[in-house]
This record gives sequence, structure tokens and C-alpha cells, in this order.
Amino acid sequence: MENVSIKPKWSKSKEKIWKEVFEPLMKREEDERENVENPAKRIPLWSYAAILVVLVSLTIHLYTVTEETARGEHAEVRLPDNSKATLNAESKLSYSPLEWFISRTVTLEGEACFDVKPGSRFSVQSGRKRANVLGTTFNVHARPERYCVTCLAGKVEVCVGKEIVALNPGMQATWLGWELSVDKDAVFTQATGWMQGKFEFAETPLSEVVAEIERQYDIHVMSGFNPDHLYTGNFSKTERPEDVLEILGKPFGITFDISGR
Repeated sequence: MENVSIKPKWSKSKEKIWKEVFEPLMKREEDERENVENPAKRIPLWSYAAILVVLVSLTIHLYTVTEETARGEHAEVRLPDNSKATLNAESKLSYSPLEWFISRTVTLEGEACFDVKPGSRFSVQSGRKRANVLGTTFNVHARPERYCVTCLAGKVEVCVGKEIVALNPGMQATWLGWELSVDKDAVFTQATGWMQGKFEFAETPLSEVVAEIERQYDIHVMSGFNPDHLYTGNFSKTERPEDVLEILGKPFGITFDISGR
């Protein structure tokens, strides 16, 4: 064995072997350790750009302006394109100002009269119900008990689920929960009189009339009455609520009381 000698299969120096074999291994181990300690270095630059786009889009979509009226209050709202919405008492209007010139869409709970500047489609969304126009004047009544759209000028498309109707001036579409009916000779004062403080009703459920009086005067009315009663008549907000309730109840022999008075 003393005469046996083994020659390596390579003739490279140990320095060169270290540099070619072991240095890359150590460099890879350092990179992996750095990636674990700093995960941001593993994310390519284009991913940051994509994340930024998503964040900006979400900000634009989620940023909304909400205008709201309390009981006994009306308000005029100017929209970004100078279209106008007049809100009735206890109503709420929301829209996205950053998306406005891409999609002119508002969400309405309650009642409002719109005067829309001509342009792209303008939509008023109320749950599953929607009114679309290009440039017109119309009133939307979107209360839990009734949904009603009255076309005052221009043309309005009303969509409730899969049902769609087109309204010309003087026409009104009403949804009571089971069908979309159209009145071709709507009375404008019944639809928009509230803007002048005048309220006109024709064969309207008494419960709806009482609810409207409560909204306009910010009161709570106490009385039990037949839900099948229909009321035809009118009142002006310049009158005292006690006087209005007396006029309202007289035909039915009902006395209304105001809570807290």
C-alpha cells in the first residue's frame, strides 16, 4: 500500500474548484434566505403595477357621495354634469363622482324629481327597479309600498325585473309588487305637487296618505283604520298637520292623534 498513489481525475486547483462549484451553491443559499426574510423581492415589478391598478379601481368604484333628507325636509342636489335631483322628505340619493362620466348612475331610496342634462344614458337604480333616460325630466317614487315613475318630458325606459316599458310625456308606470301597469294620462300634480308643498291623491290607500303626512311634517300618527280605505283629495303643507288629519279622517269617521302632542 505504501507504493499505491491515487491521482485525482481533475487537474484544477482547489481555488478554482471552490469558485466553480461551491460559490454558486452558497450564493443560491444566500438568495433563498434573503427572499424568505424579504418577500417583496420575490414579487416581479409588473405585479406591483397590477396591484396598483386594482387599488385605484376599487377606490374609484367604492367612493360614493350620499345626499339624504330627513322627515319634513326637501333638498336640491346638483350632480357632476349639472343634472338636478330634487329630493322629497325621507329620501336618499347616492352616486360615484369618479365614475360619473363613464356611467351616469344614481341609487335612490324614497322619491326624487330629476332634470337630466342630455348626454349618455342616465340611470336611477332602486333595488331591482331601474329608470333609464338620455336627457329628460321625470319623477321617481321608490317607497317600500309602491314604485312609480312619471315622465314629464323626453322619454323614460322603466325596467322591473324582465319587464320593460317606455314612457312618453304624460305617461306613468306603477309597480305594486305583482305587475307593471302604465297610465297614459297621468296627472302631473299628483306626481310632482310635493315640490310646491301640494299633495294630491286619487284612490290612494289611506295608509300611504298617512305615511306621506308623517314624512312631510315629521310626526307619528296614531290611529287604527281599515287598510282597504281609499282616499281621494289634496292638502297643502302650509296647513297645520292637525288640520290636515282632520280633513283626511272626516270622510271615514276617523279621528287621528299625533304622538307626543
